[in-house]
Amino acid sequence: MRRKTRPLLMLVTLCLIISGCAPDAPHGNPLDPMSPNYSPTGVLTGKVLSLSPPYTGIPQALVTIEQTGEAQYTASDGSFKFSNAPSGNATIIVTKPSYLSDTLNIALQTGKTYDEEIHIDALPQVGNAGVVTSKIDQWWPGPVYSALVTANVVDPDGIGDIDSIYVQVDSLAFTMNYSLTDKDFQANIDATQLPNQDLQWLVGKELIVSAVDRAGAVGQSAGFYVSRIIEPEATPTFPTSLDTTTATPAFDWNPPSISYNYTYQLQVVSLAGGTQTVVWSMSGLSSSDVSYTYPGTLPSGTYFWTAAVVDDFGNSSRSKEASFVVP
Repeated sequence: MRRKTRPLLMLVTLCLIISGCAPDAPHGNPLDPMSPNYSPTGVLTGKVLSLSPPYTGIPQALVTIEQTGEAQYTASDGSFKFSNAPSGNATIIVTKPSYLSDTLNIALQTGKTYDEEIHIDALPQVGNAGVVTSKIDQWWPGPVYSALVTANVVDPDGIGDIDSIYVQVDSLAFTMNYSLTDKDFQANIDATQLPNQDLQWLVGKELIVSAVDRAGAVGQSAGFYVSRIIEPEATPTFPTSLDTTTATPAFDWNPPSISYNYTYQLQVVSLAGGTQTVVWSMSGLSSSDVSYTYPGTLPSGTYFWTAAVVDDFGNSSRSKEASFVVP
């Protein structure tokens, strides 16, 4: 039996005609590529945080989308938000003074929200770097010259983030170690470590302290220089050469020939059983002084004393040992 398909075919044809004549449906959805409001963007939010725990937010870090140049500074908690980040591959660059720059590559899809954490490495900070020189005269084997370099070093990521600290001068580098006594980093450079074994080689040369953290970031001090190497020294006149004194000896000396400001530092050392022990030290004596009486009472024994001149920068020159005996 034949099926009656003609009325159905006419109905389908009529529907197609009507739909073809109807106006397009509105395209107001910004995610619709046919919409005039279409925006091929996503939302990128995140925080810029410290490299080490407890991962604190870093304010005023500059976050830049390289492809568009759009940039903004992070808020007080390290947060940022780009409401119209371009879809596709984006390169996010984070910079801040005293921090190592970092880059994040991310694939953004239209209409999606992305939340990222970016950890940046704080550079070690070197401050109060300086150098003082020292001449220590002695009967044997002769005078010893050295330079003491000191610096304060901190790291916002914690002192444990610091890998190494060194001072560089010309092509030479010297490791610096932490001093529990002085609460700073120090390197003692002996003249024998320098070209021609001469401390004068340092004069006029720039010294720079560098601190390197575990990520390889480097913080540096400003350049600094040796201010002076003091050659003249005070000369002890009494007691010397195992002179016998009272238990409260008066120390006498001849002043050095120096035109700049300086003070004296006196020191008494006990000699017992081959061991040298500092028993007394006095700093800041006036350059006009040529005598000073020991303020206490020394036990019987063998001693020596020295007089050092110290300039306003901390450079010093110490006399030879002057021995004496308290009976």
